[in-house]
Amino acid sequence: MSNKSGKFGKRKGDGYERELAKYLDQKLFGSTGQISRMPLSGGGSHLGGGGRADLLGTPTIWVEAKRTEKFSPYAAMAQAENGLIASKTKGEVPVVISRKNNTPTADSLVVMKLGDWIELYSEWLRACGYETYDEEEMHIQVTFDEPRLVPLIRDDKDEKVVQLFKPKNKEEE
Repeated sequence: MSNKSGKFGKRKGDGYERELAKYLDQKLFGSTGQISRMPLSGGGSHLGGGGRADLLGTPTIWVEAKRTEKFSPYAAMAQAENGLIASKTKGEVPVVISRKNNTPTADSLVVMKLGDWIELYSEWLRACGYETYDEEEMHIQVTFDEPRLVPLIRDDKDEKVVQLFKPKNKEEE
């Protein structure tokens, strides 16, 4: 690859980061300037050992922006995850946003891991009024046998005792 094409690719990538920041800021925050391109994103942002996302002002997500004709989602996700780890940022989800040449910004693809996406979709469903399964929630299931007459049992102080469980066999009744 010649130096000339490398500079063009960097310029194209930088332009997409600005374009994406402007688009997201308009759609999410009404063009208030909340979202912007990270200054010196790409190679220059890693000086000093810390990674940086391509966009600033995107709470809870780590954006890796890619403008390429030959998109490699696993490599792009690995880059986002490595940057996130290097930054020592907690609580953010790595997200890759990519588009090809001559494709509108709104038609960019968003790539994330299924485990992260399912959490996002589950929250969306709850916001829409659907009940979703939460594996971290405690679930208790109570079942009752058919009602039957239980002989009155008294303890050694002549108090009534309520039988909670069926005896194992008839001899224990």
